[in-house]
Amino acid sequence: MTKLELAGHQAWLVGSTRDLYLGLPPHDWDLTTDALPEEICKVFAGQPLNRAGEKFGTISLTGGDKIIDVTTFRKDGQYRDHRRPDSVAFSRDLFEDLKRRDFTVNAIVYSPTRGVRDYFCGKRDLKKKLIRAIGNAQDRFEEDAIRILRALRFASVLDFSVEERTAEAIHKKKELLSTLPTERILPEWNRMLCGRNVKRVLTEFSDVIGVLVPEILPAIGFDQLSPFHQYDVWMHTVNAVAASVPVTEVRLALLFHDISKPSCLTVDPTGRGHFYGHHKKSARIAKEVMERMRFPVRQIRAVTELVTYHDSHPKGRADVKKLLSLLGESRFRMLVQVMEADILAHSKWTVKRRLVNLENIRDTAEQILSSGECYTLEGLAIKGNDLTGIGLAGPAVGEALNYALNKVIRGEWENDRESLLAGILSLREKKSEGQ
Repeated sequence: MTKLELAGHQAWLVGSTRDLYLGLPPHDWDLTTDALPEEICKVFAGQPLNRAGEKFGTISLTGGDKIIDVTTFRKDGQYRDHRRPDSVAFSRDLFEDLKRRDFTVNAIVYSPTRGVRDYFCGKRDLKKKLIRAIGNAQDRFEEDAIRILRALRFASVLDFSVEERTAEAIHKKKELLSTLPTERILPEWNRMLCGRNVKRVLTEFSDVIGVLVPEILPAIGFDQLSPFHQYDVWMHTVNAVAASVPVTEVRLALLFHDISKPSCLTVDPTGRGHFYGHHKKSARIAKEVMERMRFPVRQIRAVTELVTYHDSHPKGRADVKKLLSLLGESRFRMLVQVMEADILAHSKWTVKRRLVNLENIRDTAEQILSSGECYTLEGLAIKGNDLTGIGLAGPAVGEALNYALNKVIRGEWENDRESLLAGILSLREKKSEGQ
């Protein structure tokens, strides 16, 4: 900023000013300036520059792990694709630049030499904890549909409310979200889902979420017909998400864990609802949705596994070991977090008992892990070459190792080389006699 000012230009901190007022560490650093792109490049000649955004007035400065975007004041043309302006015109007028931005709290600017400019009462909205569009909210969302999701993300992360007219415009223009490419959606979506005000956002804007994930819509208001549940399917989901740790995979798993319930309902003669097999169907839906939204493969796998096993009820040490074997330590710990949040969203009378059971599961897992008990093939006292040495080959080797692991997990075989080989040889002899 000093370099730009010394060169005769204005330089204003924008966007991150909001975080500084709130006492938060800025997520990124953006500057706006009256310097034209070529003038910015001249000021910072000799430094690493990224000019990919030069068409829109942005020059990125890189240094170490920091990236600072410096953007020329501009006026935008029409937004016919609801994503980006057809054209931009560079300006020397700060007000013209700020009035094209999305929300009042993002249009507060600061300069060490010129002070603060707050043309749209952003500081007032920070105090009131409001997300308010600049000017006509519908126009702002028509210009760039990602602003709809950004409003929800800011409300969730900052624990703000969405101002009434801005909220009305979000509901009215929600279908514009379907015009967005997934690479713009996912960063906003994940941060929104991990915000501290996610409960209010998911509750008040369920119809908006439903544009991106229409599979949730049947869950809204769907009565579970169960004494174990105080909420309908959607509100149970919302409360479970809000009760969980803000880890993306955990919150995604909770968003999807009961998504198939409306299609799995059966009612017994007493009028009580049951949802047999919903965990498997919900996992399939989660996979389909996440593939459609183009989540990374590793996240899709993690979330589908967590949804598949979220309704597990391990009854002893062997069951806990089996889950550890299937998921691995890290994902097992995530599963426990999913289970805990799911329990907390049940009827109050059943929560305490279920949490006690879950604590027993957690304690058992910690004992297994700390004592080094075998629950994976890597921990098995025999390897593939031990089995080839006694005449096994091909797929039979893997089958025998998995069989032995299952026996060890269930406590039926000791995990030492001689016992395991003896067990496998005995099994072979029985098979031979059977043939």
